[in-house]
Amino acid sequence: MIFESLNIYLFDCINSIATQSPVLDRIAIFTAHDLNTVFICFLLFLLIYKWKIYNYLFAKTLLIVLLSLILSDLAEIFYHHPRPFEIGLGHQLIGHGPSSSFPSQHTLTITIIAFSHWLAGFKKIGVFGIFVGIVVGLSRIYVGVHFPFDIIGSFIIGLMLVVSVNYIENELTVRIRKITSTSAYDV
Repeated sequence: MIFESLNIYLFDCINSIATQSPVLDRIAIFTAHDLNTVFICFLLFLLIYKWKIYNYLFAKTLLIVLLSLILSDLAEIFYHHPRPFEIGLGHQLIGHGPSSSFPSQHTLTITIIAFSHWLAGFKKIGVFGIFVGIVVGLSRIYVGVHFPFDIIGSFIIGLMLVVSVNYIENELTVRIRKITSTSAYDV
Protein backbone atom coordinates (compact mmCIF):
# COMPACT_ATOMS: atom_id res chain seq x y z
CA MET A 1 0.00 0.00 0.00
CA ILE A 2 2.87 2.39 0.71
CA PHE A 3 4.19 1.84 -2.83
CA GLU A 4 0.82 2.69 -4.36
CA SER A 5 0.60 5.85 -2.23
CA LEU A 6 4.13 6.84 -3.27
CA ASN A 7 3.29 6.11 -6.91
CA ILE A 8 0.21 8.35 -6.76
CA TYR A 9 2.11 11.08 -4.89
CA LEU A 10 4.90 11.13 -7.50
CA PHE A 11 2.34 11.08 -10.30
CA ASP A 12 0.58 14.10 -8.77
CA CYS A 13 3.88 15.97 -8.41
CA ILE A 14 4.63 15.60 -12.13
CA ASN A 15 1.12 15.67 -13.62
CA SER A 16 -0.12 18.61 -11.54
CA ILE A 17 1.91 20.94 -13.77
CA ALA A 18 -0.11 19.86 -16.83
CA THR A 19 -2.54 22.40 -18.32
CA GLN A 20 -0.70 25.35 -16.70
CA SER A 21 1.44 26.12 -19.75
CA PRO A 22 0.20 25.46 -23.29
CA VAL A 23 3.79 25.46 -24.60
CA LEU A 24 4.96 22.91 -22.03
CA ASP A 25 1.85 20.82 -22.74
CA ARG A 26 2.65 20.74 -26.48
CA ILE A 27 6.26 19.78 -25.81
CA ALA A 28 5.15 17.00 -23.45
CA ILE A 29 2.60 15.70 -25.95
CA PHE A 30 5.27 15.63 -28.67
CA THR A 31 7.79 13.82 -26.46
CA ALA A 32 5.17 11.39 -25.16
CA HIS A 33 3.91 10.54 -28.64
CA ASP A 34 6.57 11.25 -31.24
CA LEU A 35 10.05 11.32 -29.68
CA ASN A 36 10.22 7.51 -29.96
CA THR A 37 9.63 7.80 -33.69
CA VAL A 38 12.33 10.46 -34.10
CA PHE A 39 14.86 8.36 -32.16
CA ILE A 40 14.02 5.20 -34.12
CA CYS A 41 14.29 7.11 -37.43
CA PHE A 42 17.74 8.28 -36.36
CA LEU A 43 18.74 4.66 -35.69
CA LEU A 44 17.31 3.56 -39.04
CA PHE A 45 19.43 6.24 -40.70
CA LEU A 46 22.49 4.83 -38.91
CA LEU A 47 21.51 1.33 -39.99
CA ILE A 48 21.30 2.37 -43.65
CA TYR A 49 24.42 4.53 -43.46
CA LYS A 50 26.57 1.95 -41.64
CA TRP A 51 24.85 -1.35 -42.46
CA LYS A 52 27.82 -3.59 -41.65
CA ILE A 53 28.24 -2.12 -38.19
CA TYR A 54 24.61 -1.99 -37.06
CA ASN A 55 22.75 -4.76 -38.92
CA TYR A 56 23.20 -7.55 -36.35
CA LEU A 57 22.57 -5.23 -33.40
CA PHE A 58 19.45 -3.87 -35.10
CA ALA A 59 18.08 -7.39 -35.68
CA LYS A 60 18.81 -8.44 -32.10
CA THR A 61 17.29 -5.26 -30.67
CA LEU A 62 14.19 -5.71 -32.81
CA LEU A 63 13.85 -9.27 -31.51
CA ILE A 64 14.06 -8.02 -27.90
CA VAL A 65 11.45 -5.32 -28.57
CA LEU A 66 9.11 -7.92 -30.08
CA LEU A 67 9.72 -10.16 -27.06
CA SER A 68 8.85 -7.24 -24.78
CA LEU A 69 5.55 -6.73 -26.62
CA ILE A 70 4.65 -10.39 -26.11
CA LEU A 71 5.65 -10.29 -22.45
CA SER A 72 3.68 -7.07 -21.89
CA ASP A 73 0.56 -8.66 -23.37
CA LEU A 74 1.06 -11.75 -21.20
CA ALA A 75 1.63 -9.60 -18.12
CA GLU A 76 -1.64 -7.78 -18.74
CA ILE A 77 -3.49 -11.11 -18.59
CA PHE A 78 -2.17 -11.75 -15.08
CA TYR A 79 -1.78 -8.20 -13.76
CA HIS A 80 -3.83 -5.23 -14.89
CA HIS A 81 -2.82 -1.93 -13.38
CA PRO A 82 -5.24 0.87 -14.28
CA ARG A 83 -4.02 4.03 -15.90
CA PRO A 84 -4.30 7.25 -13.86
CA PHE A 85 -7.27 8.55 -15.85
CA GLU A 86 -9.13 5.26 -15.29
CA ILE A 87 -9.22 5.94 -11.56
CA GLY A 88 -9.92 9.67 -11.89
CA LEU A 89 -6.41 10.98 -11.24
CA GLY A 90 -4.72 13.93 -12.87
CA HIS A 91 -4.98 15.64 -16.22
CA GLN A 92 -5.09 13.51 -19.37
CA LEU A 93 -3.63 15.43 -22.31
CA ILE A 94 -3.66 12.62 -24.89
CA GLY A 95 -6.16 9.96 -25.76
CA HIS A 96 -5.43 6.41 -24.67
CA GLY A 97 -7.38 3.21 -24.29
CA PRO A 98 -7.91 1.49 -20.94
CA SER A 99 -5.08 -1.05 -21.32
CA SER A 100 -2.77 -1.83 -18.40
CA SER A 101 -0.44 1.00 -17.54
CA PHE A 102 2.40 -1.32 -16.49
CA PRO A 103 4.88 -1.29 -18.13
CA SER A 104 5.09 1.77 -20.37
CA GLN A 105 5.69 0.25 -23.80
CA HIS A 106 6.94 3.59 -25.19
CA THR A 107 9.59 3.81 -22.47
CA LEU A 108 10.36 0.09 -22.63
CA THR A 109 11.05 0.24 -26.37
CA ILE A 110 13.46 3.16 -25.99
CA THR A 111 15.25 1.61 -23.01
CA ILE A 112 15.71 -1.68 -24.85
CA ILE A 113 17.24 0.18 -27.78
CA ALA A 114 19.41 2.25 -25.42
CA PHE A 115 20.67 -0.65 -23.31
CA SER A 116 21.25 -2.81 -26.41
CA HIS A 117 23.48 -0.16 -27.92
CA TRP A 118 25.21 0.67 -24.66
CA LEU A 119 26.05 -2.94 -23.85
CA ALA A 120 27.19 -3.53 -27.45
CA GLY A 121 29.81 -0.81 -27.01
CA PHE A 122 27.97 2.10 -28.61
CA LYS A 123 28.07 4.16 -25.42
CA LYS A 124 27.10 7.54 -26.89
CA ILE A 125 23.97 6.14 -28.54
CA GLY A 126 23.19 4.18 -25.38
CA VAL A 127 23.51 7.17 -23.04
CA PHE A 128 21.53 9.36 -25.45
CA GLY A 129 18.86 6.63 -25.62
CA ILE A 130 18.64 6.46 -21.83
CA PHE A 131 18.19 10.24 -21.76
CA VAL A 132 15.45 9.96 -24.41
CA GLY A 133 13.84 7.17 -22.35
CA ILE A 134 13.79 9.38 -19.27
CA VAL A 135 12.28 12.28 -21.23
CA VAL A 136 9.65 10.02 -22.84
CA GLY A 137 8.85 8.42 -19.49
CA LEU A 138 8.45 11.72 -17.69
CA SER A 139 6.29 13.06 -20.49
CA ARG A 140 4.06 9.95 -20.34
CA ILE A 141 3.47 10.78 -16.68
CA TYR A 142 3.00 14.49 -17.44
CA VAL A 143 0.31 13.79 -20.07
CA GLY A 144 -1.51 11.54 -17.60
CA VAL A 145 -1.27 8.06 -19.11
CA HIS A 146 1.33 6.43 -16.82
CA PHE A 147 2.43 6.28 -13.23
CA PRO A 148 6.10 6.76 -12.23
CA PHE A 149 6.48 3.07 -11.28
CA ASP A 150 5.36 2.13 -14.82
CA ILE A 151 8.35 4.06 -16.12
CA ILE A 152 10.81 2.75 -13.53
CA GLY A 153 9.54 -0.77 -14.21
CA SER A 154 10.09 -0.26 -17.94
CA PHE A 155 13.73 0.65 -17.33
CA ILE A 156 14.26 -2.40 -15.11
CA ILE A 157 12.48 -4.78 -17.51
CA GLY A 158 14.33 -3.31 -20.51
CA LEU A 159 17.71 -3.80 -18.86
CA MET A 160 16.80 -7.32 -17.71
CA LEU A 161 15.63 -8.33 -21.19
CA VAL A 162 18.76 -7.01 -22.90
CA VAL A 163 21.09 -8.60 -20.35
CA SER A 164 19.19 -11.90 -20.53
CA VAL A 165 19.23 -12.05 -24.33
CA ASN A 166 22.93 -11.15 -24.37
CA TYR A 167 23.63 -13.90 -21.83
CA ILE A 168 21.65 -16.48 -23.83
CA GLU A 169 23.39 -15.38 -27.03
CA ASN A 170 26.83 -15.75 -25.40
CA GLU A 171 25.96 -19.19 -23.97
CA LEU A 172 24.68 -20.41 -27.33
CA THR A 173 27.77 -19.08 -29.09
CA VAL A 174 30.06 -20.92 -26.65
CA ARG A 175 28.09 -24.16 -27.01
CA ILE A 176 27.99 -23.96 -30.79
CA ARG A 177 31.74 -23.32 -30.89
CA LYS A 178 32.34 -26.34 -28.65
CA ILE A 179 30.18 -28.54 -30.86
CA THR A 180 31.81 -27.35 -34.09
CA SER A 181 35.34 -27.59 -32.69
CA THR A 182 34.66 -31.10 -31.35
CA SER A 183 33.20 -32.25 -34.67
CA ALA A 184 36.20 -30.75 -36.52
CA TYR A 185 38.53 -33.03 -34.51
CA ASP A 186 36.36 -36.07 -35.28
CA VAL A 187 37.08 -35.80 -39.00
